[in-house]
Amino acid sequence: MLSPDTVKRLVKEGAKLADVDPVEAREFSDHSMRVGAAQDLLRRGFDTAAIMRAGGWSSINVVSRYLAHAEHNV
Repeated sequence: MLSPDTVKRLVKEGAKLADVDPVEAREFSDHSMRVGAAQDLLRRGFDTAAIMRAGGWSSINVVSRYLAHAEHNV
């Protein structure tokens, strides 16, 4: 199992390899992947309950905040 610090490091290294602007890359984290996955699931038609199960969220309020931006791009 990867530690949270290892995942953070890998995400930042991946952003660097992808030539993401260094200022923007500082905002990337292990959490970015979780939120991005939730947004991708929404765009692919999965309902909120399925997204909550996939992401391990128990609060509709939390997952709703993450999905708000994606809903504008569906």
